Amino acid sequence: MHILLAAFVLAFDTICSAPIPATMVDTVKSATAYPGMPFHFKITVTARIDDVLVPENTIGRGFVRQVTPAGYHDQNGTLVLEMRELYFGNKVLQVIADPLDTAIWAPLATLTDAAEDLAPIPGLIRTAVNSVRKGRDVTIGPGFAFHIIGLPDPKAGSPCHKVGT
Repeated sequence: MHILLAAFVLAFDTICSAPIPATMVDTVKSATAYPGMPFHFKITVTARIDDVLVPENTIGRGFVRQVTPAGYHDQNGTLVLEMRELYFGNKVLQVIADPLDTAIWAPLATLTDAAEDLAPIPGLIRTAVNSVRKGRDVTIGPGFAFHIIGLPDPKAGSPCHKVGT
């Protein structure tokens, strides 16, 4: 009787198809966006997706997946964008956002904002100030860079897989 023992996997790495650089064409603002709102982007290099050579500047479309506008109590706005497809000739090529990039965008605190949190303000006054101070909205506009990954034919494989290390 032979027993095969597999080595323990200490960690996994996610390996994805080559990410394709892309930039936004439209402007999406957390103050005015809504779930399902379409937006356009373009790829910035020539790329091969599912054996199709797609030229640079090919336009793609995505949708706002989730949005939260800025609010009072110092609540910043957020955006979750979902990239879906590229249009090349009469073809529609399915894509996804690179899972190794972030999908959620929120405003970063400036150094002044970060230092303000360290100021010795009594709790009661601080609560009153933060209750009326409005957070910042997120705006993602033309030139904003990110990466997408082309989806292969589902019968042929997947765009990402895990490799044990």
